[in-house]
Amino acid sequence: MSKLVTKVLATGAAVSMLTLPGLAPAIGAPSLGNGNSADDSATAPSEAAPADPAEPDDSSADGKSAPSDDAGEEQDSGSDAQSAPEGTKVQLLNITDFHGRISEAGTQVASVVEEERAKFGTGGDNRGTALLSTGDNIGASTYTSSSQNDKPTLDVLNAMGVEASAVGNHEFDKGIDDLTGRVSDEADFPYSAANVYDKGTQNVVDGLDEYSIVDVAGVKIAVIGVVTKDTASLVSPDGIADLDFGDPTDAVNRVADDLENLPEDERPDMTVVEAHLGASSTESLEGAKASNAEFKKLVTEADASVDAMFTGHTHMPYAFEAPVPGEPDRTRPVIEAGSYGEYVGQVTMRVDGNSDWQASGIDLIETEGKSYDSEVVDKVAGIVSDAEDKAKELGSEVTGTISEDITRAKKDGEEDRGAESTLGNLVADALKEGVEETQLEEADFGITNPGGLRTDLLCDDIYNTEEKCEVTVAELNSVLPFANDHGVVTMKGSDVIGLFEEQWQPDGASRSFLHLGISEDLDVVYDTDADKGEHVKSVKVDGKDIDPNKDYRVATLSFLATGGDNFSSFAKGDFEQSGLTDFETWENYFNKHQAEGKDVAPDKNERQADAAKDVIDNGDLSAELTGPKAIKPGESAEFALKTNAKSEVSGPVDVTVDLPDGYTAEAAAQSKAQSTSAGATKGKAPEVSAEAAAKTITLDSIPAGESETPVTVTAPKDASGEVTVKVSVQANVEGPWWDDNPLPLAHEFEATVAVGDNADASAGDDGSADGGNADGGAADGGSADGGDNAAGGSDGSSNAGGGADGANASADGGSADGSGADANGSKDGGDLPRTGFETFNIVAAALALIVAGGTAVTIVRRRKLSIQS
Repeated sequence: MSKLVTKVLATGAAVSMLTLPGLAPAIGAPSLGNGNSADDSATAPSEAAPADPAEPDDSSADGKSAPSDDAGEEQDSGSDAQSAPEGTKVQLLNITDFHGRISEAGTQVASVVEEERAKFGTGGDNRGTALLSTGDNIGASTYTSSSQNDKPTLDVLNAMGVEASAVGNHEFDKGIDDLTGRVSDEADFPYSAANVYDKGTQNVVDGLDEYSIVDVAGVKIAVIGVVTKDTASLVSPDGIADLDFGDPTDAVNRVADDLENLPEDERPDMTVVEAHLGASSTESLEGAKASNAEFKKLVTEADASVDAMFTGHTHMPYAFEAPVPGEPDRTRPVIEAGSYGEYVGQVTMRVDGNSDWQASGIDLIETEGKSYDSEVVDKVAGIVSDAEDKAKELGSEVTGTISEDITRAKKDGEEDRGAESTLGNLVADALKEGVEETQLEEADFGITNPGGLRTDLLCDDIYNTEEKCEVTVAELNSVLPFANDHGVVTMKGSDVIGLFEEQWQPDGASRSFLHLGISEDLDVVYDTDADKGEHVKSVKVDGKDIDPNKDYRVATLSFLATGGDNFSSFAKGDFEQSGLTDFETWENYFNKHQAEGKDVAPDKNERQADAAKDVIDNGDLSAELTGPKAIKPGESAEFALKTNAKSEVSGPVDVTVDLPDGYTAEAAAQSKAQSTSAGATKGKAPEVSAEAAAKTITLDSIPAGESETPVTVTAPKDASGEVTVKVSVQANVEGPWWDDNPLPLAHEFEATVAVGDNADASAGDDGSADGGNADGGAADGGSADGGDNAAGGSDGSSNAGGGADGANASADGGSADGSGADANGSKDGGDLPRTGFETFNIVAAALALIVAGGTAVTIVRRRKLSIQS
């Protein structure tokens, strides 16, 4: 049952001392239907008294009003329903998704609100202004507010005179008890949530209401609050275990119907919906409706008695006029005021002769740079200043340094949660490594969600007085502000595969794809073009195929561990808490690097690769390695990597040569005779020997048409039998195209030739591709497609293209676990025939992802691995 929360906010004690013009009390209303009644409601004494509409208005044109002497008296609710005469106007101002941005936008928002209140005034037909919010006032806040549990933000909103708010999903970050207890107690305005029910019922949860009443100089406005159904997957499930989130539009219509059935003298004059859900497209109303099913239903099916709609959640600024269902001559405003206080939404509502309210003005007012002289703005500034002083004491400690910017994924300058990011992968590394500092057994790998990353780590961001690229506690907290519990989920390999499949979100979710951040222990290959449920092609743990029946220990945070963001496979495992929060683990990671004198650096290797982007897999590029029939001991012979591209393949692209012990190779530039891009190499590769490491040259691009890259191989003087030369082709890590990589997967090609004193290396037959026979026969020269080498060649990555370890390079070609083609060209999982490689020389920074030919899906390893001889 919902309790009646009566918080009278406007012209009484708390608000009158702020001299807010035209403000009237906001009253939490009881739930009207579904078994709720006034008898079930706990009615608190009113905290402030309204101005009597019958009394003369003392407010001046500049919006200043005399303090009320009626503090503590009960509100007069005796005005008749629909009493506003034709021409009466009310101004509605709205914010959404403020997320505690008090330092960034607190005084600016207050300035816009105060200036618009003063402009509108309370004279003539203008009754006054109501300030409303669509939720997410708190949570995911910057450090000034989050370091103090968001109390400064609630103080700022109270000072501005917010009169009613919907709940947003972030209001549930710390659970329903925190929202209905601490948060509601600190807010001088009611939170409404008409579609948040006790589990298994349609009874609005205790402590929240279906709607509240805001009285603007006798005009009674019913404010119905609803929140997206996605909330069930957007916050930690533990805190909302006893709640159901129902259909928002159904809840709006239920409450609207109940309001219409109230006694005439109790009905509101106007009905406004504050809906924490929204559109993802802003170009047109039709496009907005098409972008989100919840939004479309609200706009097209909400009861005709709803006069205006304020939406949120998607952080998109838009202002539409939408047809009223069943009333083709009427429209109603549908508006979202962006996020973070960048805009204040403004709607002027005017009543006509039929008692219908129409918008006579709709606007989104930018707040940047706004300043207004008023007592309210001064009070907000004081709250912000005090909060900043306290936060700087708490957050100014330098906890580490970064080598360069570490960021979330971006698209058109905006955050893109559907793409891989260096920041997401780094957080996953920290979650995994952080287990080592706890009582828990070590984790196999770490995973985090993109929505948990709230800002970037930038060298030029200065929180207080730290140096460039120094990172403070406050800056770290801004990245992970939610204080989730850190721990380990033990789960089956099949469920880990399920997690990566669940990156494709359920139908109707606000985002169709969420790209998980993963630690360096993992490699994933997926295919965006595959059918639902079949996207994931390969998951590797430390270079080995994941075992569906084996238990794996996954370091993560409580939000995901309990199935947040629709990653329900997590909930099938057992979650052990470490006793730390995700932020504490994150901070410890930086402290450890600082103690070791090391910068924290981004890993620019992709950890998840999309096979659908690969130009060899999709047939836009073909390649083969050709060679002579034989090579004499102590002499040289020329091999060639031949390519044929439908169009130029953007680079840089690494070509890496892998040879048995004792052989040397010299890789040259692409052939001038067969390519117009002879200058497409970074330069001639040095002569190398396999004992040092296999070497790589880097091509700026692979040109359209046919071209070749010569490779001269020299046999040792005591060589005999046969030799298999392997060449790997892959995108270089320094390329600009994460998530749009033309060669994200590893491709290995090989040719086998006879070696001996009687071999004729100059026979003139290059042995080119007689069907791909790489089974150890003499000089068939075909290409090995790498078979099922799902680990790819990144187990042998190269830094010759400018990776972090400079000349250090290796070229496994196949997977370190032996899942690639073996020396006989078979695909039986045997180890590749590499010898003389030092483990510490195998560095994985340059060759990001390699595929072994045609149809096989493979992925690159990026870390140091032992190579079997």
